[in-house]
Amino acid sequence: MFLGNRTVPKPPDNRCCDRPVSLLVLEGDTEGVFYPIVRDKYLRGVRAELRNLKGRGNVNKDVLSEIYKYTYNNRSDLVRAYCCVDTERQKQSATPFDLDFVREQVRIRQMARVLSLDAILGDPDKIRQYSYDIDGIYKSLCAKKSQRSTKKYRNPQNFSKKDLQQLFRRFDKVYLPGGRAAHFINRLDIERIVCNCKELQEGIQLIQSQAEDLTNHLFPEKKSRKR
Repeated sequence: MFLGNRTVPKPPDNRCCDRPVSLLVLEGDTEGVFYPIVRDKYLRGVRAELRNLKGRGNVNKDVLSEIYKYTYNNRSDLVRAYCCVDTERQKQSATPFDLDFVREQVRIRQMARVLSLDAILGDPDKIRQYSYDIDGIYKSLCAKKSQRSTKKYRNPQNFSKKDLQQLFRRFDKVYLPGGRAAHFINRLDIERIVCNCKELQEGIQLIQSQAEDLTNHLFPEKKSRKR
């Protein structure tokens, strides 16, 4: 287990890496469906890798484990890690995600190939972010236009998981989260969701802006350079 006092191998010279890898650590199966679509649409040309925690337990420990495994198995890569977490779930969790703690643990463990570590947050409840494309939700339910009440859901802040479940039941369907929601999520207008979700939009812009930056933000004393 890497959380002990094991010595981490020294990183190779930065000159062997043209661009860092953007490592997106996903909290669970729902993110595992959503973020590949985001990557394919907005992160073309970015060296992006996705890893799914599958909601195993202690999110901080699990994030550290995934980052360590990637750097250990890909020793020629420099990494910018992004934690894609559900903030609503974190508020209810016994071990909420703590970005500063994870950053400090990366420094303590001398994981010097990790250039930065940031969090990408969607809306506090990802169900709300789906409602930015209420038309897409109705389309996925095969609802006729005469059966749609889009004005009722005009304010995404008032849209909850209960509302989504009721919509599904109205059309004799059942909303199933995680990987089972793939058919539903794949039919949504991701561009509309991103354009309306400030946190998600800012996260994508951050990944894009750092995609070729070799500056080390976590270990500034290390020699680094920008392309």
